[in-house]
Amino acid sequence: MPTQKRKGSLFCLYASNAMVYAFNALFYCFLPIYFNDLYSSEQAGIILSIGPAVCVIAPMFWGVLADRAKYKNTVLISVILISAVFFFLLKIRLAFLPMCFLVAVVMLFMSPIAAIIDAITLEHSENAHISYGPIRVMGTLGFGGISLISGLFTGADINVIFYIFVGMAIVCSAALMLCPQIEGHAHKKNVPKTDKTKQEKSSPCIGSLIRDKRLMLLILFMLVLQFAYSFYSNFYPTYLTGDPAEGALGLPQWVWGLAVLLTVAGEIPFFFLYNKLFDRFGIRTLLTVTLIGSIVRYVLLGVFSSPVIILAVNVFTGFLVTVATYCGATYITRFIAPELQATGQNFMYCIGQGIPRVLGGVVGGIMNAHLGAQGSMLLSAGAIVLFTILFFATIFRDHSEAFAPRA
Repeated sequence: MPTQKRKGSLFCLYASNAMVYAFNALFYCFLPIYFNDLYSSEQAGIILSIGPAVCVIAPMFWGVLADRAKYKNTVLISVILISAVFFFLLKIRLAFLPMCFLVAVVMLFMSPIAAIIDAITLEHSENAHISYGPIRVMGTLGFGGISLISGLFTGADINVIFYIFVGMAIVCSAALMLCPQIEGHAHKKNVPKTDKTKQEKSSPCIGSLIRDKRLMLLILFMLVLQFAYSFYSNFYPTYLTGDPAEGALGLPQWVWGLAVLLTVAGEIPFFFLYNKLFDRFGIRTLLTVTLIGSIVRYVLLGVFSSPVIILAVNVFTGFLVTVATYCGATYITRFIAPELQATGQNFMYCIGQGIPRVLGGVVGGIMNAHLGAQGSMLLSAGAIVLFTILFFATIFRDHSEAFAPRA
């Protein structure tokens, strides 16, 4: 590929990462405001829980399809465009039950986009021997940037988010067509159905992911860390900014906004150092830091109520949560069969993020009602301590190439 064309293709990959994660910002940051204006708090809560529930199941189907397609890019473009159509239909102010159904359809198509873009970007960076981090950091910047830009307009009319989503979907799809085209490796191994023996040997099944004990342990640690973070995202804002008469801190809402900004900013150094960190320290060391750092984080949030300490904690929140995710993503890219790359990434997101988000709402609500926000933070720290002990008994003692530094 000529140098100029290669640079243009790489630029499109940068732009695609930014826009894919910007879609999530529109869904998770602005739809809660939209639904709370249309429905009661209870109904809005039910509608918002539908998305994470769909995310537990739907991405697996799309991951398998991406691996079997000629190009993963094609599947990603398809789900982005279809999700944009249904996302725009949310603009219609429907009754409660039809809106529940429509949100489920939106997430059916929207839920796999982050995992598939990760699979495409990680595989290309490995094959082309380029740094993954600077490409992925565009997702963080896209998330923060579109939140800021959309926030400037939503005060006048929340409906602007639907037009922004559709516009970005069209531009993102065009960029993905010009990106490096990443093949679905299972597609190359298709054989005539008459040769069943050859077919079984040629393509690993999803069961091989479940039988990979190392992968399942990484997903398990990701699950407990994501559950704690989901509780924090769902209930800590109310504790931070709510009525002091009800036990909350009563801080201004900009404090929570600043906390979110610091969380996002904390991811940026990690992504710029992504390849160096994994090559020099390996998954074992990075996961050790993540688990111990998370225990410290939740203990501090459970003990202290000073805004200064709370904001300081959020500086390294994004780093800890993101490292846990990308320990699994890196393992899949380097040690899972090529024809299961997209499937593996989506499998990890289903179990490691989809389930915790559902539990973070349901179980988190029970925890918050009985223990309060600070008590729940300490309970989360205790749960992570138990999983840290499991980590030291398993992955920490595994000195194989999978968890060791490359350097």
